[in-house]
Amino acid sequence: MGYHYNPLVNNQFPDIKDRYETINPATGEVIGTVPECASVVDEAVAGAKAAQKEWAQVPLFGRIAKVGEIAALLEKHGQELAELDILDTGSPRHVMEADTKFAVALLRFQMGLAPQVMGKGGDRWTGDNIHFTLPQPYGVVARFCAFNHPLMFSIMRIAAPLLMGNSLIIKPSEFTSLSTLRMGEMLAPILPPGLIQILTGGIPVGEGIVGHKDIKRITLTGGKNAALAFYGVAAKSGQIKDFTFELGGKNPMVIYPDANTEQAFRSAVHGMNFYQTAGQSCGSTTRIFIHRSVYEEGKKAIKAACEAIKIGDPQDPETLMAAVSTTSQFEKVMHYIKVSKDEGLPVLTGGERLTETPFDKGYFVPPTVFYDVTPEHTLFREEVFGPVLALIPWDDEEEMLSVVNEVEYGLTASVWTQDIDRAMNLVRHFEAGTVWINGSTKHFPGFGFAGAKNSGVGSEENLEELASFTQMKAVHYFGAEGRKNVEIGLG
Repeated sequence: MGYHYNPLVNNQFPDIKDRYETINPATGEVIGTVPECASVVDEAVAGAKAAQKEWAQVPLFGRIAKVGEIAALLEKHGQELAELDILDTGSPRHVMEADTKFAVALLRFQMGLAPQVMGKGGDRWTGDNIHFTLPQPYGVVARFCAFNHPLMFSIMRIAAPLLMGNSLIIKPSEFTSLSTLRMGEMLAPILPPGLIQILTGGIPVGEGIVGHKDIKRITLTGGKNAALAFYGVAAKSGQIKDFTFELGGKNPMVIYPDANTEQAFRSAVHGMNFYQTAGQSCGSTTRIFIHRSVYEEGKKAIKAACEAIKIGDPQDPETLMAAVSTTSQFEKVMHYIKVSKDEGLPVLTGGERLTETPFDKGYFVPPTVFYDVTPEHTLFREEVFGPVLALIPWDDEEEMLSVVNEVEYGLTASVWTQDIDRAMNLVRHFEAGTVWINGSTKHFPGFGFAGAKNSGVGSEENLEELASFTQMKAVHYFGAEGRKNVEIGLG
């Protein structure tokens, strides 16, 4: 019953018998089965390796044209793919439909960046000799995607490796794989066999990919524990590998009393991504530091905004917030709500699972806000990755600044003030890869998205992402007769 897709391996779809069920988290119903692909990892890597050798010989503008063809195809079928994500993630229709459009736009943006990835050269260093660098592809690269935006991540991860001459293995989350598998069926007719492989499953397939001797470049959007496991698997393989990790966050928003408080408190709710992915977003501003002079105003405004969010069927275009996407994530959210209550934190709104019809079969948790949170509370330090927000009052700026970075993560941060000097002081102080001044949430392609500390390494959505899928080769030419006129240099 339900969806029964198979992996994309060399433009074929081998019927994998080892499968597991995937559910609709809004209803609890089984909607299909997903293949556990550990048995075909070696075949997929071998096919990708063969495809890459030919693909690397395609001129850059030929590669750009192919990525453009991919973008056009996925744009054409975006609605069908979004429907699968609505079922598989339990996220609202308006979010999953927008995801596809953003991802396709990013593909086209990266197509435009591709010619800018180039080597450097010159003849000034050593007289008549010529020195230059050549960007070279890695070969086979692998990209692991998160469960919260399955199709968006799978599409976004295509352009950079292919444009730089690599072949690609896409590994979607084992919890939300349907749209990526269907995407593979759509792409196969227009791709050289093996150029893109799509493998699904849990730990066995992940270990098979990360530990494979022919894969040296790997990216992950996920959690810290998965990243640490990747390091361990790579170490056991005896291979040196290049990782990009986009991981979790426990992100602060600091609101000063001179801010436009109406906008700031609205942004505090918007920045939590309640009505995007039920708070399941690594960039969510989950800790709101509000100056004591406007704290009560903030509590009132945030409570009203949260309670105005329409929670409902993700299929309904009017629904703003829907279900938590997986069983394990739902259990984690409820665990942190319980811990926070047990530690004596007062609840401003929410705090209980929705159990009335039509929510009784799904993983529905309303926006939950705790207030009077301090650095001693678990909720101050640990990532929930769900619809749970912490309000933190502050009086003394120096004291606030001393604790705002006292977490292991450093992904995003936000400051609200009309004083630009104060804002820039916070920008310098925040240990984060992305900072918003009088805003939150938005990504702007070209400027990158990166993390500090345990929020990751590397940058994406920019020129650096494309360049990261190349290795620079230095070339030194000493003329037709050999080395001469060497003024400087080693060796």
